[in-house]
Formats: sequence, C-alpha cells, structure tokens
Amino acid sequence: MHDRFLILGSSGLVGSHVFRRLLAEGYDAVGASRHKTGDPWVHFDLLNPRTHASALAGITTVMLISRPGDEEAHLYAEPFISSMVTAGVKRVADLSALGATKRPEFSIRKVELLVETSGLEWTHVRPNFFMQVLARPPLSTEIATRRTLSLPLGSAKVAYVDARDVAATLFLALTDRALAGQAIELNGPEAVTHDEVVSRISQRIRETVRYVDISEESTRALLLARGFPAPLVERVLGFYALCRQGFCSSPDTKVAQLLCRPLGSLDAFIEANLKSWQATNG
Repeated sequence: MHDRFLILGSSGLVGSHVFRRLLAEGYDAVGASRHKTGDPWVHFDLLNPRTHASALAGITTVMLISRPGDEEAHLYAEPFISSMVTAGVKRVADLSALGATKRPEFSIRKVELLVETSGLEWTHVRPNFFMQVLARPPLSTEIATRRTLSLPLGSAKVAYVDARDVAATLFLALTDRALAGQAIELNGPEAVTHDEVVSRISQRIRETVRYVDISEESTRALLLARGFPAPLVERVLGFYALCRQGFCSSPDTKVAQLLCRPLGSLDAFIEANLKSWQATNG
C-alpha cells in the first residue's frame, strides 16, 4: 500500500506550502476543504464528523492543524483522531505551537496528548510566532496607518520564524518516519526585541515606526475592539505572557540542520514585504 496524504489547512498559510510541495514531488496527496471539490481536493469539515470517513478513505498519513488560539481545539480533534484510527491511518504530523507544554490547560497540548495516545505514529511541530503576523492585519494595518507596533511584550525577545520554514519542517515530519515520536521546536535564526523589529522596518520603508509596549489590560481591550472572541483573547494573552517570560527567545540550533539549509531571516522577510507597511489612510 503506497502512502496517501490528507492535508488539513491545505489552503492556509502553512498547509498550502506543504500541499503544493507534496504534489510537486509526486506524492499522492489530497487537500481537505469545505469549499473546493474535485481532484486533488476532498470535501472535509473538521466540525462535521459525517465528512471524516469519506475524506480519510485510503489515507495513510494526515497533517493535523491545532489552532493555538482555539480553546476547544481538542474537542474538535478528538472525534477526528478516532476516525483516523478507524480508517487505518498510520501516521499524523500536527502543527502545534511553541510553549504547548508550558500550561496544562492549553488546548493544543490536549490535542498533542490525544495524538500521542491514539496508537498512531506521530510528530509534533511546535513553531514560534510567524514572521508573517507582522505583515498581515491587524499588525500590518497599525504599522501602515499609525506607524506604531503595539504589543504587550516589553523588552522580551522573540525568535520569529518564517512560515515557509514551518511548512518545510512539516513536509519532513510527514514523509520521514525517522522523525516519529519527536516534538520539533521551531524557532527563527535570531531573537529580536520589538524595538529592533520596528527599527529594521523603519530603515527599509524610510519612515519611523515606534514600538509601543502596552499593558495586558490594554491589549485585551484592543483585541476585543478588533472583534476577537473573548476566549481567543485570553489564549493570545497567555502566549504573550510566555513570551515575556522568555520562552520565545531561543534562536534555532537544530532545524536548519534538519532542513540542510539556513532558515529564513527577518531581514529578508522585511525586504520581501515592504508593501505590507506602505502608508494608507485610516
């Protein structure tokens, strides 16, 4: 029986890169989607168990996504993991998050435990904050319109990682069985403060961007005003707290070697995303 891959999040930031690479390298892969139909897509809705069995037909390997801000991720993942076992899936690689084990109440850790106790081969991929959050709303909008970057991180350093490196790591986690039973923590190549982040952006756009260290209370109010659901706000605040405690400040020492190439740098990312911070009205 040859390997057949089901990729959750195959239209998303990380999953799309994994999916395209599998197809480009000749792997038998299908993308899980609620909207797209026809080869190479299969109808799937994580929240609808009635779609699980048909999506898993003939599948040996699954890429599972655990949303860091979703406090109910484990509730949705549990029936799907049971469906994977019933369908005869052999292996799962799940996209988790750095710091998953730091607090037992984190839903993403509960997902990891469900995977670990399922009997399936597994690999966890736990990335740090993506560089891409800086070039996407709401942070990119704030930089573009106000020339500020407001976060509750004080002088804490973060080793931001490029989402493309996360995808490359997940590709290996799916295709290399030697990584079974491992939890891969994925940091970027350097740790920077947010004063350094805005300084580098300022140099490239030739306008001054200021970092504003805001309180947790102000962050809560800001996220709620931006339409974030209250439970998600509390989860995000929890990860920011881990950052302030230094858990996101260790540069990579292993994954570049695993990928056999340097990881993407923050400077290269800024250079490639200058348009995201162009001044706009608003």
